Amino acid sequence: MIKKLHLKNFKSHRDTLLEIKQLTVISGVNNIGKSSVLQSLLLLRQSFNKKRLTAGLDLNMPLVSIGIGNDALYRLAQEPILSIGITTDDMELDFNFDVGKALTESFIPIAEESKMKIKSESVDALFKDNFQYLSANRWAGRSDYPKASYEVNTEKQISLNNGQGELLGNFLFTYQGQPTYNYTGFGDENQSLSLLDQVNFWENEISRGITINVQQNPDNTGYKVIYGTKGKGLQKSIEGLRAENVGFGVSYSISIVTALLSAEPGALIMIENPEAHLHPEGQAKLAELICLVAQRGVQVIVETHSDHIINGVLVNCKRFEKVGRGIDRENVSMYYFNGQDENHAVLYDEIKIQPDGQIEYQPKGFFDRIEFDRGYLIND
Repeated sequence: MIKKLHLKNFKSHRDTLLEIKQLTVISGVNNIGKSSVLQSLLLLRQSFNKKRLTAGLDLNMPLVSIGIGNDALYRLAQEPILSIGITTDDMELDFNFDVGKALTESFIPIAEESKMKIKSESVDALFKDNFQYLSANRWAGRSDYPKASYEVNTEKQISLNNGQGELLGNFLFTYQGQPTYNYTGFGDENQSLSLLDQVNFWENEISRGITINVQQNPDNTGYKVIYGTKGKGLQKSIEGLRAENVGFGVSYSISIVTALLSAEPGALIMIENPEAHLHPEGQAKLAELICLVAQRGVQVIVETHSDHIINGVLVNCKRFEKVGRGIDRENVSMYYFNGQDENHAVLYDEIKIQPDGQIEYQPKGFFDRIEFDRGYLIND
């Protein structure tokens, strides 16, 4: 697993050092550098996958697109060296890139002092197939998904282009019967459930009454994800609904749920805005699943703007203390990116989680808007 991430001269990160745990949650105001944390890792992966990382950093496509060297470099850098440092259980890797030679180029050559032979084992999950990235720009409101046999069957990816989750249909159809760890809280946790059964369970937890099915198109060129709603009592269930005719949050969350449930310990999952289009109750349930998966040993990095995701993590820290279900607070790191200093470098606070899911202190702006609004409403 990744233990630390050290960014120097990357976008708004002049010198940022983050401890990365089994679950890392990043929040903060807009346009301040949160996404750049995920982008730094995505740049390494896409450069490695193109077999170019030993030569330099490829800034564009398919996972992320930054532009040119000048876009990637911290604007007030004293030297044009961009550095991404990763500490794992047993090694430290410093990737240094000479932006001075590529200010107007989309490929930044590796700095002379950093030339190394990089093997996939150096950061196992980041450079191998036990990795998923789902961006804020996920496919939603669509029932039809393309086929990508090699990427799904061999590389086991749910997304290729910018974290859209566009291979969800192909992935779910291929692995729907795959045994998965029982996260439901019911029955024997050692008795595995099929991936599709668990996706149905958790989607129903997130959006009540929803059912999921998947089928291959008659011409075998793509896949269709089909939704339904469960009836209660004498009500009949409704089947065969297209994504366009169910709540937007359902199709927006399904790729996240599938990625989490299909991951094995040691995998790395990066998620942007898991809360998108979900009711607060659904967000809380999704936060619960994220915590359960991370506690089992899947490394999850989440960027969020939602207090319901934050509170959901804190609730699951307390629940773990009380009943052993949720996540150990020692396995969670939480950061709030709250501004920039006089040199336009990102400022951030680490949010320390205390017993009972409490936080050590609440920085100004850390999901305190509701307190201000309520104070205004109840005062004369």
